[in-house]
Amino acid sequence: MAFLIVLGGQAWGADIVATDVESQEIVPPSIYSEGPFEQATTAVRLGDVLGGKAGYIHPYLSVGGFYTDNLFNREYDREGDFITRITPGIWVVLPNSRYPLIRVNTLNTAPGGLELSRFRSKGTTRLQAYGKYQADILLHDKFDSEDQVNQRAEAYARYNFRGGLSFDVLDIYELDHDAYGTGTSRELDKFKSNLVTAGASYEITPKTSIEAEYGFYTLSYDAQRNAYREREDHSFAGRFLYRILPKTSVFVEYDYISLDYDENILSDSEEHQVYLGAQWMATRKSRLRARFGYGLKDFDDSDTGEVDNFLAEVQLRHRFTPKSYIEFNATRQTNETDIAETDYTLSQKYQVRYFQRILPKLMTTANIYYMRNSYRGEGVSGDRLDEYYGAGLDMKYSLTNWLALSGGYTFIKRNSNNIAYDYDRNNVYLSLIFAL
Repeated sequence: MAFLIVLGGQAWGADIVATDVESQEIVPPSIYSEGPFEQATTAVRLGDVLGGKAGYIHPYLSVGGFYTDNLFNREYDREGDFITRITPGIWVVLPNSRYPLIRVNTLNTAPGGLELSRFRSKGTTRLQAYGKYQADILLHDKFDSEDQVNQRAEAYARYNFRGGLSFDVLDIYELDHDAYGTGTSRELDKFKSNLVTAGASYEITPKTSIEAEYGFYTLSYDAQRNAYREREDHSFAGRFLYRILPKTSVFVEYDYISLDYDENILSDSEEHQVYLGAQWMATRKSRLRARFGYGLKDFDDSDTGEVDNFLAEVQLRHRFTPKSYIEFNATRQTNETDIAETDYTLSQKYQVRYFQRILPKLMTTANIYYMRNSYRGEGVSGDRLDEYYGAGLDMKYSLTNWLALSGGYTFIKRNSNNIAYDYDRNNVYLSLIFAL
């Protein structure tokens, strides 16, 4: 029985490839909580919610609905609606496990398709493989023209050779949509994206190791009005790690990302990023990574030229007690714009999730976040600044080891220096989840 929470990532991805304990038991999964590091569609994220038996095949089904008081994310002319949500899915894993091997979430404005960097771990077996398919069916009570089916398929494999060499491949294909109100859009903007990565790691000595990864990300939209956002990204990353303590390593990292737009509205560009960082992978209770660096974005358009920025990222997962957990993520980085007359955005994001097991069968999750998007460019919207404030509460009660009842509330508010794009929204949801 499984529930998969996916986090967003940058060129290195945001997956956790590890044993059951390493990947899932530090911080338990939440369900519908929104956040700045993932595609902002409030999509259900199913995987290891019930913690059932170890196995190779894990089907699941969620049936429920949610009410929103501002479906189209408007400041004025607000429209509420009730949406029935049906989410079937299945995941398979080798070796057999209670938990998915990876937790990955894409973000279509992130160069390379991912927002957070990644903890790599070899796992406990030579061969590891994982696959998952999920559909998210949304049926609107009032606005049935907005009905949609989001889909996601992912596959992952890793092989550990003798002598410290490992290879892994990952493929994620998605049919999804942007949140209403993204950029200047007032409509439902559907897109297709595909992320493929191939990585290798090698343990040079007991204290030193290297990692390398190539990524290919494509983004296309259904509507012609969004054709200016369609692009292909090629990313290359390399990292050298040195273990200074048994559980602590320092590293230096270089990332290169090439962004190629299909239309000549937004400029193609190349990004060069250099980081110094440290990671602490202490026990099954804690993981911490911090990296700070410099990024140069070189545009093909000579009128735009080059821009450089300070970049940073912090990820923390910690289990205080068997009943209380915390997760903290923070980033400062450049992202691609969703407004045609701007060049790029400088994004700062902070999120805290706190988990508390109140009773053996009752888990609650509190979530707060802040995001600041500063649009850069010479157009009319070149000085636009959007600030997002979000909060949420999830509760999950396990009726049996294969059936759970989940409910929650989320709130989001956007303040913009262009008041036409201000809005706030409240959502409440209730779902019944079956999983094996």
